[in-house]
Amino acid sequence: MAAQPNKRPPRQPFSPEEVQEFIKLKKHRQRKILERFKASKRYKILNGFNIFAIIIYSELIIAFLGTCHYNAHYIKTVNNFYSREIKNNKRVCSSIVINSVYDKIYDVSVNDTITTPEANSRFLVGKDWILQKEVNVKLEGIKTSYVIKDAFPILFISCLLGITTFISFGYNLNQVKYSLMATSLMNGLSLFSFLLL
Repeated sequence: MAAQPNKRPPRQPFSPEEVQEFIKLKKHRQRKILERFKASKRYKILNGFNIFAIIIYSELIIAFLGTCHYNAHYIKTVNNFYSREIKNNKRVCSSIVINSVYDKIYDVSVNDTITTPEANSRFLVGKDWILQKEVNVKLEGIKTSYVIKDAFPILFISCLLGITTFISFGYNLNQVKYSLMATSLMNGLSLFSFLLL
């Protein structure tokens, strides 16, 4: 008869005190790792960069709402594009394309009933304060500011990544190495795209 191989002895489960001690030790180790990461230069630089990105996003969104600095330009030619919608017995102008005297073209989203501006009349182009991106146009005799169509991607990226970065900070994901790097990379790419737009 063949000899039976030695069976492994049954595993002894940990006692509740041993489990509590193990959990306490693991939490202590994680706290030490977090404290070491918070003391590193990478943590401070990336968090500072993300805060700077949030300031840029906020400033751009505020500029879209109309609080920006305006420069005067003059109209060379204007092309109106009307929609089928009618308000107050007038057709709604969906957008206008303004060619300035410096041959810079502004495609402006209007969606309102306006009188067509005359040639050589003045209009104001609003820029944000930090990046100097043209975002708004004010026509002479109209208090409302209208958004330049080329600036819509800047508004979309500012809102999307501003919310994403706030959520990341809200759930303390900026204290995790890889999520902090991912958030910083997204913000870096968006700011780089602002320089290209």
